[in-house]
Amino acid sequence: MNEPLDSRPLQTVNRLRLVVFIPVFVAAVGILILAVKLSGRFNAIEEPPARDYPPNPAPRAGATGRPITPDATRPGNRPQVTAAKTGSSGVMIPKASVGASATATTEPGRPLPTAVVQLPATPLSAGGLAANAFGIVGRVVLRGTPPPEKEIPVEPNCGKLRGDKGLFTRFYVVGTNGGLADVFVVLKDFPASRFEPAANAVEIRQRGCEYLPYVSAAHVGQSIRVFNDDSAMHNVHPTPTVDGNKEINRAQLPNAAPLDFVFTKPELFLRFKCDVHPWMFAYVSVVEHPFFAVSAADGRFALLEPPAGSYTLQVFHRKAGEKLVPVTVRPGKRLVVSVTLDLADPDKHEATVTEE
Repeated sequence: MNEPLDSRPLQTVNRLRLVVFIPVFVAAVGILILAVKLSGRFNAIEEPPARDYPPNPAPRAGATGRPITPDATRPGNRPQVTAAKTGSSGVMIPKASVGASATATTEPGRPLPTAVVQLPATPLSAGGLAANAFGIVGRVVLRGTPPPEKEIPVEPNCGKLRGDKGLFTRFYVVGTNGGLADVFVVLKDFPASRFEPAANAVEIRQRGCEYLPYVSAAHVGQSIRVFNDDSAMHNVHPTPTVDGNKEINRAQLPNAAPLDFVFTKPELFLRFKCDVHPWMFAYVSVVEHPFFAVSAADGRFALLEPPAGSYTLQVFHRKAGEKLVPVTVRPGKRLVVSVTLDLADPDKHEATVTEE
């Protein structure tokens, strides 16, 4: 007769399987729970921190890209903000000079001493900009105390890049005397005309695992150039919602060449994001004409002078809402617009318009 099989080797194998399987199973469950918690924290965050950075930071050692120097002979160049005077209303009015870059020269992380005015295209018929090219200037202030910004948890590599500087949302960037930054100001429903896109690019930088600037604007057909100033990989992922604007997702390694994006349709607050770092957002409003601006850290803005006529000025903040302001432009007259956005009640938004 055959002797019964010895079951001890099989029992030993089963014990070994249990010894290996149980720890692996526990570790997998732990990783899954941690991932769900982190996902929940990131999903609760919409955007990054409240800091006053120049839109086009000065070059620094190891930074990718280079300043954009436009060709002064081409229409559509942005004038340089070279000085400021104070009008009778007390609003600082920038002066312009033709053929110079609007790139800021302050050190990264330091606020500009005067308003940062992002100037887009020039009409083909204009043949250049006069010294007093700004026809509508003003300031936006926020009434009320905004809620505290939320701290953003970052992964270790980004934490090293930021050092002891925490990362916070920037729903409301409020400066001196209530000045509200990141407000998009535009002539709404401007009559269709042919305008040449600006020759130089709108610059956005990824620095310290955040997009700078947070809110900007561009002309239809104008290049939006994105730099990676970090030692970490990012991906640049614009997510337009308007038909005709193409969604693109491109990786960008450290020290890689800047990436250019062009959109052919107008769109309000077109979102750029980084899927590698899900808290990174920036917003670019794309406009069909050159009469727009984004308010600076102190709430000031300046628009190129439009043709004489009556218009509606749209003053729009992503959180505080919008105010529509009727304006009438007359030749040789500058309009000064003061806007107050009420945090508690949009029906209490106010605006005054004076002529100089």
